[in-house]
Amino acid sequence: MPDTASSNPNKKTLSIVNIRQSLVFTLIIATIQFGCNNSGKDIKSFDNPASQPAKYPYLYASGDSLYMSWISTNDSTNALNFSRYANGQWNSPQAIARDSSWFVNWADFPSIIADKNGPVAMHWLNKKSGGTYAYDVNIATMSPSGDWSEPLTPHTDGTATEHGFVSMIPWDDNTILAVWLDGRRSANRTPDEYYDISKAMTLRSALISTAGEIEQEFLIDESVCDCCQTSLIKTDSGAVVAYRNRTDDEIRDIYLSRFDGTLWSKPTAVYQDDWKIGACPVNGPKLAASGSSVLVAWHTAADDKPAAKASISTDYGNSFGKPVTLNEHESLGRVDAAIQNGKGYVSWMEKSPKSKELANLQLASFGIPDTAFQTKTISQLNSARKTGFPQMEVAGDQLIFAWTAIDSTTSTVKTFRAKLP
Repeated sequence: MPDTASSNPNKKTLSIVNIRQSLVFTLIIATIQFGCNNSGKDIKSFDNPASQPAKYPYLYASGDSLYMSWISTNDSTNALNFSRYANGQWNSPQAIARDSSWFVNWADFPSIIADKNGPVAMHWLNKKSGGTYAYDVNIATMSPSGDWSEPLTPHTDGTATEHGFVSMIPWDDNTILAVWLDGRRSANRTPDEYYDISKAMTLRSALISTAGEIEQEFLIDESVCDCCQTSLIKTDSGAVVAYRNRTDDEIRDIYLSRFDGTLWSKPTAVYQDDWKIGACPVNGPKLAASGSSVLVAWHTAADDKPAAKASISTDYGNSFGKPVTLNEHESLGRVDAAIQNGKGYVSWMEKSPKSKELANLQLASFGIPDTAFQTKTISQLNSARKTGFPQMEVAGDQLIFAWTAIDSTTSTVKTFRAKLP
């Protein structure tokens, strides 16, 4: 999974003047109203049920409930756990699977999805003989009685290649929609053939019944970045997926495709950053939606200027306004996004000006589509890969954050909450 980065100046980023002229955003850097003030009253850490050692949390909100999945490790055996957070409390955690043959990675980690009735599905990755990054997607679904199914593999190619970076959503009462990066075309690819676009990673999708049957498979894009996360949301007009595309000349910008229940649309760029990079930056986008509004956040290093960006659509993701640059210091990406009560929220990591080993977890909030933009530092994190990708979700009147905290002996899942205005 390559993660070295190089860029080639192709296009100038937006100036503050350009952004202010946009109909989408008016940029005003200010103190966020519910942010972490000097007294620490507005944002606090709180306990969670992930006992040490634990890592790589994933958050998913459904109605008044928030669900968190994470990996715990005992000797060489990994367990996939989840817990529900509601009314300010976590319930007792459950482990749905244990194995010593999983692929466990800081950037490609398990997830959980739920609906109004509770958990619907969870996914994890299982190693496969044939290569360092040969692994399959496993998806287990939950029955109305609360029993978890045997895992299924949504891809049917059988190749010993990379399959991962999964996103899932409940599609209807009996079906889930899943997307993933699929390396079947890279089977037997030599290092010299890495730049052969005919052997590139693909983006694929499937409709899967909650009974555990693959109903239909789709090819969304035949050339995408090797190891950047995908993001999938559902709107009143269908589903939208965001991911990092890969062109013949190694431009790797963020693209979207929309699903109407039958077909995926032709992928289009959110914005032409023109980031030319000859390797995967391991930094995918995140989507959030409410009504006709869709928020997308992403990382780019075009023009050798690492930046966290965000853009808003008010027509279900069919078109997006000019993006705003969020970071004050060099962005590390690892973004997340949320929408609640007409306000958008984006989190990202950026380098700390105080230490190379530290990063600041930043939060931006703005009205949708065109009111004031505000930022705040949520916490200071270790900048290493083992910190993973910090998570952010709305739970009732709170923003909940989760990430992996590491020290010399163990890893711990940290959770913070901030009250929304």
